Amino acid sequence: MRWKVVIGNLGTILKLFGFAFFVPVFPALYYREGFLAFGFLPTNALIFLFMASFTITLGYPLEAFGKAEDFRHNEAIIIVSTTWLVLAAISAIPFLLTGALTCPVDAFFEAMSGLTTTGSTILPFPLENHYMSILLWRGFLQWIGGMGVIVLSVAVLSKLSRGGLSLLEAEAPGLPVNRLKPKIMETAKILWYIYMLLTLCEMILLLGAGMNFYDAVYHSFTTMATGGFSPHTNSIAFFTPTIQWIIIFFMILGGINFSLHYQFFRGNIRTVFRNTELWAYLLIIGAATASATYILQGMDLAPVDSFRHGLFQVVSIMTSTGYTTMDYDKFPETARMLLLLLMFIGGSAGSTGGGMKVLRVVLIFKLISRKIRHFINPRRVLVVRLGRRVIEEGTLENILIFFIAYIMIFVIGALIMVALGLDMISAISASAASIGNVGPALGLVGPANNYRAVPTSGRLVLTFLMWIGRLEIFTAVVLFNPDLYKGRRLKTIIHFGK
Repeated sequence: MRWKVVIGNLGTILKLFGFAFFVPVFPALYYREGFLAFGFLPTNALIFLFMASFTITLGYPLEAFGKAEDFRHNEAIIIVSTTWLVLAAISAIPFLLTGALTCPVDAFFEAMSGLTTTGSTILPFPLENHYMSILLWRGFLQWIGGMGVIVLSVAVLSKLSRGGLSLLEAEAPGLPVNRLKPKIMETAKILWYIYMLLTLCEMILLLGAGMNFYDAVYHSFTTMATGGFSPHTNSIAFFTPTIQWIIIFFMILGGINFSLHYQFFRGNIRTVFRNTELWAYLLIIGAATASATYILQGMDLAPVDSFRHGLFQVVSIMTSTGYTTMDYDKFPETARMLLLLLMFIGGSAGSTGGGMKVLRVVLIFKLISRKIRHFINPRRVLVVRLGRRVIEEGTLENILIFFIAYIMIFVIGALIMVALGLDMISAISASAASIGNVGPALGLVGPANNYRAVPTSGRLVLTFLMWIGRLEIFTAVVLFNPDLYKGRRLKTIIHFGK
């Protein structure tokens, strides 16, 4: 293990991340937040300027002390895992300095929720009472975390050539990273160009629909990241149905594999619509929406409103965005159970969505189908196909192991929540929403509440569940395996491509 390489690359990422602190400076100046320092500079603007200089300055000695160069697989695991923890810790400081939160655990929870695009909040309601700069900071954290700080680093830093693929595979949400270009750096840049283009398109449409500039920027950040933070306590219920339809459309786009967006922009429409996962994703949304709409008819809603609210909540939960247009905790039990199941499925592989991913769920069902057919005729040689592609047995094994590990960690999280005093519904949904990076759950942590009902120790547990879920389980869990630190043999611990 070359620790200098790990420290050096971490320093480089910190230098890059430090520029993110300049974004909240603009609302702090515009709204003149806090007391005026030096007679003209609002204290909130000064805080974020200090954080920018501190983070960038901290990155330089780390980079100089270390050795920012290409890395091996085991070093990529440590860089990715520790980067999310370090960036969350640094991102938590503005919440404490501005007085938005007073407990370090709460600030760490809020920052991790932003970076992992979970959308769980600990900020006291109403949200409108908080500074605009601190609200924008949590929203911008989601936008950065949506495509990933590591992916951004690979896109910007040309020296990450050979090791860049390891970083992308360790950090990017989904299954294997598809090379869109021969050079992995070019692939990362294309992902970010598409991400920024879709964000800009949504921003323009929201402005055209009557949303003010601050809200349009904010919700464009958190929609494309499938994050779900909003500066309004009522979330998207604060806005008109037209705005809600626009957000539904872009939540669906955020939950689709970004390589398919790339193929669409290149004009490869057939490639897009032949994708099995895309059809499964849309089919699940359609079936769940039809069920939710039918169930909501019993709540004295107009048919159009039942469809809109049903579609919105289905898309929001399945893509792990976490926006709300209604308090879905007041839905009938069947609808609540449906939403809880969608928390586990999540978005497509290669999207900004959380959860287990549609592709894994599809392959799990294909494995079950194969086992049933093999049980009927044991002599048949059966393979699992995804479209025209035969899926390797090693890949299927890894998916099955991931599924088991995901459920085990979810159950452990739920048991801890129950032991800390939460009722069963709140505990189960809080664990599922955290590891799936969804955000609002049910019961005490439902959309009408926040996570302040969870004890401080429970918030810390949920914070690490967010971290584990964002890193796709194994990248986080393997960090605690002693074999990771023993040298080149570590490559056999986990095969990123599978």
